[in-house]
Amino acid sequence: MMVKLDGETLEIPEGATFGDLLKIRQLSTDHVSAIVRGKMELETLPEKYQIYTTRGKITIRVENQELWKLVMEKLIGLEVAWRTKRALAFGPFNLDLKNFLVTQTYEPGQFLISFAGGSSESVYIIATITKYSAKHNTTDGGVVAKIVGGIKVLRSLEIGDKFLRIEPVVETRFLEGKILRAELEEKLKDGDEIYTKMVLELDCNLSEAAEYVMSVFEEKNIVEEVTNTYVRIKGLKGLEFRDENVEKRERGVVSIRTTGKNKGDVYIYRKSRMPNKDHLIAGRIVQGMEIMEVVKKGDSLRVETIPARINTVGLKQSEAQSLLEKIGIRQIREGDKSDEAVVVSQYPLNTAEILAKREVKTVGVEKSKIVRLKLYYDLAPRTTEYFKLVAGMVGRRVGKLEVYFKTNDLIIFRPKSSYKDPLIPENTPKEIVKAGEIGVTNMSRRHAGLIGVRFSDSKEYGPTAERFESTNIIGVVVENFEALKDAKEGSEVYFMEV
Repeated sequence: MMVKLDGETLEIPEGATFGDLLKIRQLSTDHVSAIVRGKMELETLPEKYQIYTTRGKITIRVENQELWKLVMEKLIGLEVAWRTKRALAFGPFNLDLKNFLVTQTYEPGQFLISFAGGSSESVYIIATITKYSAKHNTTDGGVVAKIVGGIKVLRSLEIGDKFLRIEPVVETRFLEGKILRAELEEKLKDGDEIYTKMVLELDCNLSEAAEYVMSVFEEKNIVEEVTNTYVRIKGLKGLEFRDENVEKRERGVVSIRTTGKNKGDVYIYRKSRMPNKDHLIAGRIVQGMEIMEVVKKGDSLRVETIPARINTVGLKQSEAQSLLEKIGIRQIREGDKSDEAVVVSQYPLNTAEILAKREVKTVGVEKSKIVRLKLYYDLAPRTTEYFKLVAGMVGRRVGKLEVYFKTNDLIIFRPKSSYKDPLIPENTPKEIVKAGEIGVTNMSRRHAGLIGVRFSDSKEYGPTAERFESTNIIGVVVENFEALKDAKEGSEVYFMEV
């Protein structure tokens, strides 16, 4: 039988099940997948176009094919003639069309033909940034297209910037078949299309937002909520983004909520919705949206991002070099430059900035100086979240804390970061705290948030020298315990999960 797996055509034995296919391709059974059965291709039509400018690309969806045919070739080489806070004008150029002197109001992100120059010899393409009113327009208000990607690029254009070239985005239209939730025992049929992953193309102009979404899908790819309109994935505390990109939330768009109760959560849209100032558009699903038709709360998603995240933190210097060489990025080693040293930080931090610069500094530390630990996510979920936040381990494999106090029995860290949620008692010890266990003072004591590790067993006090009822045990040191014993007050200690 011939089937398609994530876009790749494969030949498989007749009677093979979905589970057999996963074994053949050595794919995990942990993620939700979809099977499309009976899909038929109807036609291929370019409705979207990418306009390349001197500052990046803008994606438009044609609203009026007749007007678009008249102006498409004329756009190439047009410069920004003037701009205001509300709109930009490209031109002028010649166009033999009737001019209607009727005032009309336009929505943000529209391309329209305007006779602002007063004649067919002086015509402009106006791109709206906010709501905009124009009087000198033509048939159907002169609306040619709607911007569906790159509004930030549009806003960055200045007088003299120009359109360089235009490329169609070819989309194949299909008569959609039946979409099934893929179960391991489901027998596959000839012509089936199977999707085990979604491919997310991120907007690299939004470097912080793109990196944030990559981090979310690396750490928390569990579906929190499913509605008719969207699927929501819980975000990460402690990671911030200052990007802004408010556009229409079309099907397949991925956004980050920037305010309110679900701030930081990532949304994948199943149906189109109007722009919302509380949502930042970070990218778009370009393959595997079929999975969104069968997803349920609690499902794990397999998401591949374009570009792939460049995160060398936690790798050896030699491993980082191998990774970077494969993608043509120059490595500059700092700190401990030896092959076996572990990378504890990188500069730039964000993938998009690294790709733009084509080089990255990797700061190494001797392996024996990094405390390796196991965290108890199930036993103390809130407190482990707190620890990762204040240690800088949200979205990174390595973090660090400054030593606040040290005795022969324990070492204590007093984080400088703020944390708003109360540290409720969880996983408090009952009979003994053993050497190497990591504890956090909970909200029952004045010094809530202190983090400590014991060097010796105790039946009375926890790792922060508090009574058991005021101590949350969040994990245990499993390697390089000596790095803690050798640390001095005021020095920094690096931590890494096993």
